[in-house]
Amino acid sequence: MSRRKRLIPIAAALIATVFFLWLAVRGVDSAALKKALRAAEFIWILPMIVVMCVDLLIRALRWRVLLSRARVTPAPVWTLIKLEAIGLAINNVLFLRLGELARAILASRRLDIPVLAAFASVAIERALDVAALLLIFIVAAGAVDGIVPREIVIGAVAVLLGTLGALILLTVAGSSVVGGGVTERALRRWPRIHNLVLQLSLGAVVLRSPWACVQAVFWSVLLWSVDAVLYWAGARVLSLGSLMDYPRSVLALSWAGASSAIPAAPGAVGTFEAVVASILVKFQAGPEEAFAYALVTHMVMYVFVTSCGLFFLSREGISLAQLRQEVEKGS
Repeated sequence: MSRRKRLIPIAAALIATVFFLWLAVRGVDSAALKKALRAAEFIWILPMIVVMCVDLLIRALRWRVLLSRARVTPAPVWTLIKLEAIGLAINNVLFLRLGELARAILASRRLDIPVLAAFASVAIERALDVAALLLIFIVAAGAVDGIVPREIVIGAVAVLLGTLGALILLTVAGSSVVGGGVTERALRRWPRIHNLVLQLSLGAVVLRSPWACVQAVFWSVLLWSVDAVLYWAGARVLSLGSLMDYPRSVLALSWAGASSAIPAAPGAVGTFEAVVASILVKFQAGPEEAFAYALVTHMVMYVFVTSCGLFFLSREGISLAQLRQEVEKGS
């Protein structure tokens, strides 16, 4: 990608960040915000950190399942934990969400697997994430009355069914989209779509094993179910426990997940605060409480994950600048 082409999405992301930050702070009284932050019970950050550690472990265990066809022996869990943290950290500090590409490149080196197999496993991870998050969102939306419009739930069901259908199709019909199959030849006229489908199909091959499929789905649902606890604990930091039970924590997590799809500065700065604060207002939190919740929750996640990932990256003997150049060449 040329320098000019890279600058266009970066500029759009910065504009979106400024806009959403303005939305997030609009109507927030600075004095009331300071009061809410001063009253915070920061001891609740400790369980948030525990949840994030468990999150990395679950991600690693799922990734090991998805890589099982690429290696004779199971990948080391600790290595996968470090690579997962590095990928998340790079997404937090670099534009264009290069963390997934960087993680795949590093996995190819450290695990001695084909780079395409690493890319494929990452692509399937993202598809499983979408399906699992939508599933627990739909269940939570049904458990909380008057928060999520029926049209949004119906849309979520449709996207979930579409995602599951695509995964099943790729798993069953993998031979037609790899190795010169009919579908693969037809997709060559659209290089980007061709590469995406090829990676997904290669990654979906492992799901032909019923046991591997069950494990991948289990870890995916568990991952997002555990992550919702982080949002539940975050409410306790700001003394908003009465407004945030577990189903509502799932809704806050889902809103945050939706914010990551909006182009923004690295780490979803601005979009996270605006979107998550909006759902807290629906829970009857005041604008200052809602913004304080979004700000504290985001900062705890950002600082912990970024610090861990960059530390692990430094231990890999490669700088962030070097890795960025390599990823940009590969993309």
